[in-house]
Amino acid sequence: MAGEHNRRLGLPLLIGLALPGVPALAQAPLPSGDGIRGDYYEGTNFEKYVLTRRDATINFNWGHQPPASGMPAEEFSVRWTGWLVPPASGKYVFHVTVDDGVRLWLNDRQLLNEWRGQPLSDYTATAELRAGEPYHLRVDYCQYGLDTRIFITWERPDVPQKPPTASWRNFWGKMAETPKLAPIPTSYLFSRNPPPAATGTAPPKPIVRPPKPRPARVISTPPTLVPVRPAAVVPKPVRSPAPLPKPAASVGSSGAIAVSPPAAAPTLLLADSGSAASLTDLAVGGTVTLPELYFDQGKAALLPPVRTALDALAGTLRTRPELHFEVQGHTDNVGNAELNRQLSQQRAETVCLYLTAHGVGTAQLRPVGYGGTQPVADNADPAQRPRNRRVVLRRL
Repeated sequence: MAGEHNRRLGLPLLIGLALPGVPALAQAPLPSGDGIRGDYYEGTNFEKYVLTRRDATINFNWGHQPPASGMPAEEFSVRWTGWLVPPASGKYVFHVTVDDGVRLWLNDRQLLNEWRGQPLSDYTATAELRAGEPYHLRVDYCQYGLDTRIFITWERPDVPQKPPTASWRNFWGKMAETPKLAPIPTSYLFSRNPPPAATGTAPPKPIVRPPKPRPARVISTPPTLVPVRPAAVVPKPVRSPAPLPKPAASVGSSGAIAVSPPAAAPTLLLADSGSAASLTDLAVGGTVTLPELYFDQGKAALLPPVRTALDALAGTLRTRPELHFEVQGHTDNVGNAELNRQLSQQRAETVCLYLTAHGVGTAQLRPVGYGGTQPVADNADPAQRPRNRRVVLRRL
């Protein structure tokens, strides 16, 4: 009897769930990640590219062994790039354990910069994130010698890290331990920008209304028309169209007239000499200045107009993966020379980060900061000084 009673109660529920038009109560789960891309180099500052692979997460303890086949056990660097999709909204705390150097970015914002040789050290960084929104993640790591360790964990806002409730099982809290932090799961890391998650609620069906009835057509007999002689029509004077501007012409030495073509749109890239240059035809060792890439004094953040110019540059580099460039950052000479060099390095890395996030291969770019050692304008003139805060490409 009890089973029969349960079946009677469950039948209407099953029927209700199967009826069409009933919206789903929960959203579809977020897409599962596939890990993060890792580019491995010889040298502590990405000097020689070796290989690219996809890593499930950033949790490595290579000891005194090479991180991959063909890599050295010491003096190497790794750059991980991908997207992080948080499962909940709120404040996240990232814990980084490293030996030796590490840098961390989220959406072009640098959260951590400990780029040096050092023993095993722990660092934290915080960020406010929204659930389901992809954040571009970049982690740089360098190894000088001896131990090799890089380990990134996180504290989620929906999973507070608190010790368990005191009870007789943990001697009333005396033996209670706070849960250990775990690496960022693979399911929240993506090697490519993931599409937005689809909701489980079906879109509402359009309301179909019956067509309005048309009014009845009334046919009446037209009245008798009396012919009328038309009045004389005086034609209006026709205005001739305004003459089109003539193209500019010049007389050559032989006396022939040469018509110059219309002016072309300004090119994105200008050579250091000021003449128009083609990025793809640039010789090895040649340099190209990006005129749109000027920075505010003392800052390395990309301005909105700069992003539009970089989109065009990324499109060119994606179609020519054989092109390799040194991305040079330059500053004016105001302030401390070493701080200017560090700022120029950050500017070059910011440009490289934006380009790699838009499909350019990491091995195609090498950021280098020169500070204020190579000015192209007079630093004593405040009007000319901003020209020295620039980015230059040198073909490798």
